[in-house]
Amino acid sequence: MRIHKSTIFAILMMLVAIIANAQEGKFFTHTVSKGQTLYSISRMYGTTVDEIIRHNPECAAKLSVGHELRIPQNNTAIQHDATSDNNNATEKYHTIKSGETLYRLGKMYGITTQAICDANPGLSIENFKAGEVILIPQSADKGNGTAQEQVQEERKITFTTHKVKRREDREDICALYGITDQELIAANPEIIYGKLKKNMILKIPVKSKSQETNPNPRTASEEHSGNEILTLGKEEDITITPDNDTDSNESALNVALILPFLLDSYAPNEQVKMVEYYQGFLMAVKKLKEEGYSFKISTFDSGHMEESLDSLLSSGALDKMDIIIGALYQNHNKELASFAKKNSIPLVIPFTSKEDEIFRNPMVYVVNSMQSYIIPEAASQFVNTFPNANVIFIEDGEKSNKKDFIATLTEELDKNGITHTTQPLSNLLTSEKAERVFRDILVPDKDNILIPSSSSSGTLNTLLPTLVQTRILDESHSLPEFKLFGYPEWQIYAKDTRDQLYELDTYFYVTFYSHYSLPEDSKFQNEFISLYNRNIQNTYPRYGMLGYDTGYLFLLAASKYGKEMHTRINELDFTPIQSGFKFERVNNWGGLINKKIYFIHYTRDYNIEKIDFDK
Repeated sequence: MRIHKSTIFAILMMLVAIIANAQEGKFFTHTVSKGQTLYSISRMYGTTVDEIIRHNPECAAKLSVGHELRIPQNNTAIQHDATSDNNNATEKYHTIKSGETLYRLGKMYGITTQAICDANPGLSIENFKAGEVILIPQSADKGNGTAQEQVQEERKITFTTHKVKRREDREDICALYGITDQELIAANPEIIYGKLKKNMILKIPVKSKSQETNPNPRTASEEHSGNEILTLGKEEDITITPDNDTDSNESALNVALILPFLLDSYAPNEQVKMVEYYQGFLMAVKKLKEEGYSFKISTFDSGHMEESLDSLLSSGALDKMDIIIGALYQNHNKELASFAKKNSIPLVIPFTSKEDEIFRNPMVYVVNSMQSYIIPEAASQFVNTFPNANVIFIEDGEKSNKKDFIATLTEELDKNGITHTTQPLSNLLTSEKAERVFRDILVPDKDNILIPSSSSSGTLNTLLPTLVQTRILDESHSLPEFKLFGYPEWQIYAKDTRDQLYELDTYFYVTFYSHYSLPEDSKFQNEFISLYNRNIQNTYPRYGMLGYDTGYLFLLAASKYGKEMHTRINELDFTPIQSGFKFERVNNWGGLINKKIYFIHYTRDYNIEKIDFDK
């Protein structure tokens, strides 16, 4: 019997549907957010890029924000390094479905709601919604007691009741009884989606004395190198004096600073940067002490890149730290990240932006973010700042090194209906050529913005004179006005090109910026000179300022908020000297990454504006 092709196709489609339905429980859905790449998503779930593409072939060509990916559950067992606890091997992921609550998930997986919240520090009432992916921790029978025993233990907690007053919210109630929002929701799962109503009766868990914890613990610990004088290199080289008035108060914040001072060698390029970072850090400590905060600073030399931190991590010197800051080298940060996660100590990584630990370690704070997170922020702020733009991309062939930014910005322009064209740099090599091109592509009553595809000094030095000359020759102002937009690297070249940047009404995005004309910059440099009798180095970034900014922010946040620092760090009223700070979790179970950017504007009246989009 001959079977018609259409019948065969229908049978095949039915089989595909059957197989898909059979496998539905083995997959969950991940929705792509800004800054995520296939690589970062693979690191989040302990799988590979190839595996994600195999189940989502359409994402091989393009990955867009909002795209939904099917992630196979059987390939997402957590990958551990040699120091990890193998008990975590049964962790899995769950995509929250419509109508689900924390309580229902706890019952579904046989674990407590608090265990789910502990495994997902980024989980909150605001983002507990359909489509969010959360980490489900190991089932309780593989840990301390069975799931049933843990639920029974949870039920042993005694409760009191509270009648909701007019205009009272969850935060008020939690503060009144000294409980967390998660504990309130776990006892009253019905409030997770609704507002509190007057006269509503809530169950309030009452902790025994043994269960009560200090939300801002400060434990005194032995000093390790905290009051020594570190002499770097030869006799004529820089000597730094660590914080020699370290507090003896037992409530003082215990801080570890781990940097490659390289005390056993002479490497002035790296040493001077680390010393300057440390000196700026101590300036922050000094200011915070004047404001009434107490610290015990322990300073450690992490040594050379090829060395391990095993001896330090196993010595017990860091066990009771409230916060760790460092280090410089990626392998050292990997060791510190594993230690920080095991001991629940916040780890601040001030320098490198290539930390995979951020995707799976809730204790990590990355200050210098990966470009995949910064570029979407810059593109988004561009369309917000210039909604009436007419963008002209200037292509510089082989020198083009900003293809990711151009592609991301182009996508944003298209979504917002903003026009854009592309011109080769070769069409703008002389003012005569540029004028002919501009008469065709510049639009009156629009923000005509030129954006090179390269951040190189060669491209900038080729383009700037031509553009300035074109404006000068246009004496009748018959050409529409235009601006120039560029990249963080331009602040390096600004010293030699600033007059041209002013003339062209130039903007560029940055994650950190300093300039002597800014009041806070000038004040800091004068104080640095008075303390250390030398100028701050003209580097990119300025390490003294980086030390001050990161030191002040994180020591203040840890002092004020303790274990709640990860949810409240963005609340601090602090104006940094050079860096910007806006931390977000990369996912519910991972660390926090800094996504703050500024626009720097060289105005035609010879001023520099530092545009902060969060003020």
